[in-house]
Amino acid sequence: MKAQKKSGFKKKNGSLLLAAIIFGVLLTGLLSSCSKPLVIPGASLGYYVWKDNGDNIHLVWSADRQDNVFSGTIRTDGDFENIQKVGMEDDDEIIVSKKEIDFNAKLSAQDYADEIIISGSDYSFIEFDLKINDQYDASRINIGKYLNNPKEQTFRIDARYFENLKKIPWYNSHPFEEFFYKLFANKYITFFYIFMIGAVIIELLRITKFALKKRKGLFYGISYLVLFLIDMGFIVMLWYANGH
Repeated sequence: MKAQKKSGFKKKNGSLLLAAIIFGVLLTGLLSSCSKPLVIPGASLGYYVWKDNGDNIHLVWSADRQDNVFSGTIRTDGDFENIQKVGMEDDDEIIVSKKEIDFNAKLSAQDYADEIIISGSDYSFIEFDLKINDQYDASRINIGKYLNNPKEQTFRIDARYFENLKKIPWYNSHPFEEFFYKLFANKYITFFYIFMIGAVIIELLRITKFALKKRKGLFYGISYLVLFLIDMGFIVMLWYANGH
């Protein structure tokens, strides 16, 4: 009976370890690329801009299953060679020339996402002037995988914008940069909260797992030492992520 319990315990731990490894691999893959964002049409309201492996610029607009009007102008100092329309209806307006794209499209509860795919050449920039319901809202414009928001209402991306974006470490990308900055700005409070959360976990282990150990005092002390090292390591990581 004990052997069976021990075998089942090992299998359970092995499954948890395998799941953790798979999650780590997936997370690493997600954090190592800055190309296509995760877009769920109809789940949120906004624009999404990214560049694919064929150097095409994608512009998707999505509504939250309510009536919204998306309009804008896209300009370049090069040439727009080919424009693909995905999901656009007959009453959606789009005017395309070599240097400019103007569009006006409606989305509703039944039609909640449209996309245009832009192929350009010989450009140093592409400029976007995007509106939702005839209003500017930079927080609703998401650029690249990490959903960076433009700092200006009318914004430009240069020819190597997305290539340069891939060189930025994940912890310096949106939204991690802002989050880590706030944590480091209040590093003493951050240290305290992490330590308190860890202490609660250790105390729960003390009255459950450690109580059955012969050297429970040793396990107890080692647990707090590990917690302190993890806490300090996290603060050092925040220090590094904030450019020190």
